[in-house]
Amino acid sequence: MRSGIAMVLLLLAMSLQADIYRSEDQSGHASFSDQPSAGAEQIQVNAATYRYKFSVRHVIDGDTLVLKNGEKVRLIGINTPEVESHYTRAEAGGEAARDWLRKKLGQAEIWLEYDAEQRDKYDRRLAHVFLPSGEYLNASLLEQGLAMLTLTPPNLRYSKTLIAAQQQAETAATGIWQRPEFQPKPLKDLSLGNDYRGWQRWQVTPRRIGESRKYINLIVSEHFVIKIAKSLQDRFPPLSQYLDQRLEVRGWLRRQGNQHFMIVQHPSAIQPR
Repeated sequence: MRSGIAMVLLLLAMSLQADIYRSEDQSGHASFSDQPSAGAEQIQVNAATYRYKFSVRHVIDGDTLVLKNGEKVRLIGINTPEVESHYTRAEAGGEAARDWLRKKLGQAEIWLEYDAEQRDKYDRRLAHVFLPSGEYLNASLLEQGLAMLTLTPPNLRYSKTLIAAQQQAETAATGIWQRPEFQPKPLKDLSLGNDYRGWQRWQVTPRRIGESRKYINLIVSEHFVIKIAKSLQDRFPPLSQYLDQRLEVRGWLRRQGNQHFMIVQHPSAIQPR
C-alpha cells in the first residue's frame, strides 16, 4: 500500500451496524462523531466495514477536496454553493463553506468511507468523510447551514443522519436558510425562457401525473414539471399523494424550450408547505 494511505477494518457489531453520536457545545453548535461523549445522542445507521485513511492536499470548495495522491473527493449526500473559479461563478455562501472545511482539515488527515458507488461521472471519489476524532463532516456541513441535502441513490447509507442535520439547520434558520438567495420562489415568478443557475427552491402545486419513457412526471403547469425516474419510483410514496398539495421542490431547474423541469431523485427534495 502506498505511503500515506492506510486501511483499517472496523469490526462493528455482527449485524454490521454502526452508531453516530450527535452532540452540542455550549453555543448550541452540533457535531457528529462515531465516538460517544457525555450527553451525546446516539443515532444508529447501517455502515460499511471499511474506512480508509488519507492525507489532504487542499480544499477546492465546501464539498470537494484533493488528497495528497492527487485524487479528488466529493462528499456524498450534500452540495455547497460554488466558489469563483475558471469554470464557475461564485454563489452566496460558497466561500463560507470552503473556509469552514479548510479550517476543519487543518490537520490534513481524514478517514473516507465509501457507499454503494465509489466514483462519480467525473471520476471523483465519493465518500463519507470523518475526522480522526470521528466527526462526520458531511453531516456537520449540513447542520451548520453551509450545505444543501442532495441524496442520490444508491448512496443512502447515512441518509437519516443527513436529513436530520439539515432539518436542524433549516429550523434554526442557520447559514443558507437565512440568505435571500436561497428562499423559495413562487411559481408566478418563473420567467419563461430563463436559465436558472444553482440550487433552487420552488413553491408548486402538482395538478396531474404524466409519463414519458424514463420518467413519471408531476405536472405543475405547462411550463413546470417534476420528473421522477421510473427506476426510483419505489422510493417515493404513491405519487398521487402529491397532487393538489402545496409543495416545495428543491434542486436544479433545467429548461427545454419554454418548459422548466426538475429531476428529483429522493423524497427529501419534495417538502410539504
